[in-house]
This record gives sequence, structure tokens and C-alpha cells, in this order.
Amino acid sequence: MSADQLSMFGSEEVLKTKGGKAISFNLNKTINGPQQAVFDHWLIPVFVGEWMFGPKVQAEKVLELKNTVRKNGSYEYRIERKGKEIIHSGEFLELDIPNRVTLSWRESPKENLESQISAQFSSEGSKTRMKLTIKLPAELGPDKDKIKDSWSARCKALAEKFNK
Repeated sequence: MSADQLSMFGSEEVLKTKGGKAISFNLNKTINGPQQAVFDHWLIPVFVGEWMFGPKVQAEKVLELKNTVRKNGSYEYRIERKGKEIIHSGEFLELDIPNRVTLSWRESPKENLESQISAQFSSEGSKTRMKLTIKLPAELGPDKDKIKDSWSARCKALAEKFNK
């Protein structure tokens, strides 16, 4: 299938990649909180800054978090890490509140390499089951384990927000 054709299933996104086939992995986490509240932590900047970035994930400091929450809306999260400013940016590709959010993900200095992050949420009583699917361009293959570790730490930090 070429990049300008639509998938008949609608969920397959084509990643911008020059180095071959995209790499995917999944993470699952059960969070002790209601589905809408867990979903909101992906969209509201003050919440994003409490679990997605900062010392619970790695040695870094949040500088600025801004987004426009709507389909095709954008976000830009500026972080200081090891004395350097890192910019995470992308677009909200899919918003199905409170069930699913899919976003593109670029991180400086490799902003030409775009990943895709998809979080799916389902209610299990008073808890929420979150399934994270991360698709990386082939060029980020050597960094897969590091990226997976970072997202695992983020999922753990998000879960801890609801265990207080």
C-alpha cells in the first residue's frame, strides 16, 4: 500500500521513515483511577508536567507546556535536560474522549524523525486499563530500549499519581 492510499481498517498510520520498516512495541498499565481522569492526564498541561516529564522519568526540568487539544491540534513541551533545551512536539491525530488519544511525537534534536504514540483506555470497575502502542521510525531502532524504558517510567509515574 502506498502512503497516499487509505487503509481499509483506518487505524494504520504511515510513519515518515527512510531507514526501513517502522518498529512497534506495546506497554500495558492498570491505573487506580477513573477512565476520564486518567485520560485527562494526557491532555491538561499541568497534569502532563507531573508524570510525562521531570525527575520521576529522568533528570530533567519542565520549562513550558502548551497544547491545543483537538484533532489535528498541536502541542509543544519544552524540557531542560543536562543543561540543554529539548522540545517535544507533535499533533493530536486522534481524540476519542475518554477512550483513545493518538499523537505524533518529535523530539529535538531529531525532530525530523516522527514517532506515533497511541493510548487506549478502558474502564475496569474503579480502575483504568491503559494500553500504549508506540511506533518508531526505523532510524530510531537503536534507541528502542531506551525509549521503551522512558515510556515505562512515564506509565509508572502516571499510575503513582492515582495511588495517593
